[in-house]
Formats: sequence, C-alpha cells, structure tokens
Amino acid sequence: MRISSGLLAQFEVAGFPADERDQAVGTLMAYVIGIATSEAAYLSQIVRSGKTEQEWVAGLRSALDEASREHPRVREGSSARQDVPPQQIRDDDFAYGLARVLDGLAARLAD
Repeated sequence: MRISSGLLAQFEVAGFPADERDQAVGTLMAYVIGIATSEAAYLSQIVRSGKTEQEWVAGLRSALDEASREHPRVREGSSARQDVPPQQIRDDDFAYGLARVLDGLAARLAD
C-alpha cells in the first residue's frame, strides 16, 4: 500500500487526473512485473543448466545463427549485440522499454 500510495502521489504531481492515476500506475507496474517475471524464468533456466550465462548464451549462438539464416533482420539484430555482455543487454532492454512506457504516459499528459 505504501508503494502504491507513493506511486499515485508521483503521478498526481506529474499531472495525471484522479480518474487516470490508477491506470497509469498499473501500466507502469505491468511493464516492470512482466519484465521481472520473464527475467526470473530466464535466469532460472540458466541456473538449471549448470552453466554461466555467458556459457549458456554462447552455446545458443550456433543454433540462432542457423535458425536466422533465412531471416536477415533477425540475424542482423542478434549479430549486432553478440559481443555485448548478456546482463548489459537485459539492462539496456529494460531501460529502453521503461523509457518508452514513460514516454507514452508523458504523451498522455500532453493531450
């Protein structure tokens, strides 16, 4: 309740009308919880493999390259980040998505 109350206060200060604050907070929380749930499942799978994340990802590289051979857009995206540490990719992806959710909420205020 304390966290929800604090978030609602932040959205109030930002200018969201009372009838939209719950929806705005819900949108933000759905994104965060969705990413956290997905990441927990991903990390759990890695732990069960007995490998480090770097080893696990490296082991998937040849399968991904093979599967994406006829899909250059997929291959291009994965190849562009193949030398970036997996933790950084996850952090960057989370930050990108969070920024886009917040951009969308901010755009709502501009309406």
